Amino acid sequence: MGLVFESFLYDLLALTGALFGFLTWYFNSNFDYWKKRGVHYLKPEPFFGNLREALTVRKSMAESLRDLYNRFEGHRFGGAFRLRYPFLIVRDPELIKQILVKDFQYFQGRGAQVNPEHDPFTQNLVLLSGPIWHALRTKLTPTFTSGKMKMMFQLMEQCSVLLNKYMAEQSTRSNIMEMRDVVAKFTTDVIGTCAFGLQFNSMSDENAEFRRMGKKIFDLSAIGALKRMLVLFVPQLSSILRVKIVEKDVTEFFLKAVKETVEYREKNNIQRNDFMQLLIQLKNQGTIEDRHHDTSKQRNGDASDYTMDGKLEMTDSLLAAQAFVFFFAGFETSSTAISFALYELAVNPDIQARLREEVDNTLEECDGKITYEAIQNMEYLDRVLSETLRKYPPIPNLARQSFKSYNIPGTSVILEKGTSVMIPTFAIHRDPKYYPDPERFDPDRFTTENKAKRPNFSYLPFGEGPRNCIGMRFGLLQSKIGLFTLLSNFEFSVCESTDIPLKLNPKSPLLASTSGINLRVVKRT
Repeated sequence: MGLVFESFLYDLLALTGALFGFLTWYFNSNFDYWKKRGVHYLKPEPFFGNLREALTVRKSMAESLRDLYNRFEGHRFGGAFRLRYPFLIVRDPELIKQILVKDFQYFQGRGAQVNPEHDPFTQNLVLLSGPIWHALRTKLTPTFTSGKMKMMFQLMEQCSVLLNKYMAEQSTRSNIMEMRDVVAKFTTDVIGTCAFGLQFNSMSDENAEFRRMGKKIFDLSAIGALKRMLVLFVPQLSSILRVKIVEKDVTEFFLKAVKETVEYREKNNIQRNDFMQLLIQLKNQGTIEDRHHDTSKQRNGDASDYTMDGKLEMTDSLLAAQAFVFFFAGFETSSTAISFALYELAVNPDIQARLREEVDNTLEECDGKITYEAIQNMEYLDRVLSETLRKYPPIPNLARQSFKSYNIPGTSVILEKGTSVMIPTFAIHRDPKYYPDPERFDPDRFTTENKAKRPNFSYLPFGEGPRNCIGMRFGLLQSKIGLFTLLSNFEFSVCESTDIPLKLNPKSPLLASTSGINLRVVKRT
């Protein structure tokens, strides 16, 4: 019996050693990729490549890529690795312009793995690429024109009244509030009324279902963070492991909510000028078709163009996937911007006082009733929000993937088809070449004169080119209304639980503070 056990133990150790040796070889075997192509690169670590701290959730991806960006000082671009997979970091604004705009046909996608059978919500406007993305983008763009924003303004203002009421009630219980959660309730309700025609009641009901699901989407557990890391930054591995970007109960909730909303509107012949109505129109067409692309010549093998003729059936799950991405992108990015703005205003009371003076003057000019035109004409509010998005871009990095082989202009370097490209927005926004003393919060960086001094494509909070943020106008408008409402009624200052400086949460896919945005709130008399 002892001999049998010893033999088994020996075989187990041998097998373990062989497996470890194979994994070591596999993960390290590609580390000469950039050297072979004559690209300046950073020496990777075994297994992790150049992103160990991010992949082990010790540092945010934004900060990790900023570290790499800084180490490439003096180079237009450089090579790095996430695990064994190579990616290119782009620093030069002119090359960024080439990739995002001039040579967009080479970089149409973000490199995400789209698998509608395994995870139906991956077939959304953010992750899709190729002709199907183009068709969806073209058909959904009319939702976000300036004319539609003007129509939605009144709905947003109604939500701001509820925000003011909620803040007044909460401030009587405690003058210390976590503003990140407060403004997320506001933006959730704005999305509900403007996009879905529904009352989400996030501010009146602590257990509101849509708010609860919003929190689940951004699950900040270590496991949740690891899953997102794999899906967003190592899509090849996440596809092999069949990692889902959205949990089953969240998927089922949104499928049910969207289906019931569509059925109710169609049954009662209800039509609204909102995002959901446009999706219903697309659904009634039966298919989405792109007549401007020859898909037989542009297939990229990532399942983003499902048929050779560029058609995609507008199923309930496809419709729900677009509604889902509008929901989570709309409430989370804007609430991030508003809460970071409030933090900086609390830390910089002189800036807060200057902005409040503009708010008060605008209200006086409008006889106490804010209008769409008035809020759009508030120059200092626009500068404050722009500087917030400079210092805290909600999407800290722009990912692209080469659709076909691409010769980097001015070099002999050829990017192979399928190569990942990373544009580190967070790092660029804090580069002292473009923004002197970048940690300082200074809205006057965005005067007309100062903006003209910087190169184009050194400010990218919404991306640029054909794949820029489709909801940019919507996000800016609801952020301005939220800030306007809060500053006209309350004053904000730091408190004992305010982190100065803020520490970024490595588990969050968007920029977020580890301890939230805790501020002292006093109602104006």
